[in-house]
Amino acid sequence: MANYPGGPTVFWAKTPLIQRQADARRLLAEAGYGPDHPLTFEAKIPNSPDTVLISQAIQADWAAIGVQARLVQNEGQIAFVSYRNRDFDVGAMSWYADFNDPVTFLSLMKSDTGAQNYGDYKNPIYDALLNASDHEPNAAKRGEILAEAEQIMLNDEAMIPLYYLVGRNLVSPKITGWVDNVENFHRARWLCVKK
Repeated sequence: MANYPGGPTVFWAKTPLIQRQADARRLLAEAGYGPDHPLTFEAKIPNSPDTVLISQAIQADWAAIGVQARLVQNEGQIAFVSYRNRDFDVGAMSWYADFNDPVTFLSLMKSDTGAQNYGDYKNPIYDALLNASDHEPNAAKRGEILAEAEQIMLNDEAMIPLYYLVGRNLVSPKITGWVDNVENFHRARWLCVKK
């Protein structure tokens, strides 16, 4: 992202998997869950191939700590209606940047966003930082403000970032006009086949 220092990360990012699993089992036990009383819930997901595969992997990770998640696949439009109506325990969604600025992602978690703030995340400090970024003329300072907001949201665990999409494009050397880009948009009108 332009003018964004990056850096925010989930607090557990460098904790080894075995330790994270032990911590999860301990927290589940403290909440009253265990082998005789497992945490169970439904995960509503869009039925796109990547989402299904990723959700199955996460389901297996949850099972490893004694959590029973039942995946419910719906057409994307149906899943997102459920999310907007708050008719879900856990959901999976992805977002593509509409424009080259961190707020394309961060604004989704602002308390006044409305239906697209699917988990109804609300933190006045986060909101204030996003508002302050709107009035900061210095791009570097604005980026720092947005990074601070992102770190707060990640610390609150308002969502679980899972992966970054990677473009998989196989382009013949005979093709001209192909320009790799972050948005992964490739207009056919600019592409030609070499003679």
